[in-house]
Amino acid sequence: MTNVYSLNNDDDAMFDQASIWIARMDRSLTEVEQAEFKAWLSENAQHQKLIIEMASMWDKMDSLDRLADLFPASDKAEYKTKSAANTTQWPLALAASLVLALSVLFFTDITLNSLWQEEQQFVRYETAVGENSTIYLPDNSKVLLNTDSVLLVRYTDDYRLLDLQRGELHVEVAHDKSRPLSVVANHKVIQAVGTAFSVQVKASEIELIVTEGKVIIGQLNKMQEVNETALVIPSSSLAVSKGEIASLAIENTGKDTVSVIETKAIKQSLSWRQGNLVFNGETLAEAMEEVSRYTSVTFEIADEELKKIRIAGRFKTGDVKGLIAVLNHNFNIKTDRVNKGLVVLRKQS
Repeated sequence: MTNVYSLNNDDDAMFDQASIWIARMDRSLTEVEQAEFKAWLSENAQHQKLIIEMASMWDKMDSLDRLADLFPASDKAEYKTKSAANTTQWPLALAASLVLALSVLFFTDITLNSLWQEEQQFVRYETAVGENSTIYLPDNSKVLLNTDSVLLVRYTDDYRLLDLQRGELHVEVAHDKSRPLSVVANHKVIQAVGTAFSVQVKASEIELIVTEGKVIIGQLNKMQEVNETALVIPSSSLAVSKGEIASLAIENTGKDTVSVIETKAIKQSLSWRQGNLVFNGETLAEAMEEVSRYTSVTFEIADEELKKIRIAGRFKTGDVKGLIAVLNHNFNIKTDRVNKGLVVLRKQS
């Protein structure tokens, strides 16, 4: 389930367009885009003020400096002064309103639970059970956030940091050799300069699947602060390449392992990106555990032997009624809907 927002007024459209221009400026505007940007600025005096506010908030004033001839020096000086004076504490109303606008208008299908973490300059994204979100970051990297996930994002001049505190993501990393992107999960650091991979936080491991390019793996100490120095990973560190899956041990509970994964298995593991769950011989117990990630309904398997039967098929995430129908008709499994939150699975008599 995703959130889709309907925008119906001029202010919304203005915030939307300003957010797009900020993202484009991060990778430098083409000559054509500069002309279009200049025309947009001249349409409305509020456009200049809004773009400078957003650039100041996202620490992108250097991008505006490259387009100095488009902005009155007095306006930029005013906002630079405000930015310097409020480095550690933004006015709450301004921060909340601008970040809400960016979350709703710039990031497609984003959950309402995105909040600005003022003290640490993180942006927080959270999905509820059954939700997923697509997030477009300031450098044009793209993150798909799966069900029941929490992600903190922080961008500086030196690094790009995604702190996956819970759940699962898939990220397509915009290439930037001077500023690697790091995903931190349970003290593991997964780093790339321009590639694509997925990370899932599980109870006993971090699962990593690389779909493009190569990543390297680092380790943070429990008390180590996440900063530029901590995110420097030796080139000799464990590497995982396209078509490989890694199991990364949590808290020294075992060794990190890397193995080749077939293309078919990758598509199956990442089918959630299209809103599907694909099973190809998993036990019923394993399948229902995966299904439970996407719904608040609890599935109880009454018979031990039933847990071991293997199933295959494609299901829509969160479609409990459809799943029950398939189990009834295709797998000879009786389903009893005890109440709204509990389904018991038994052998057909």
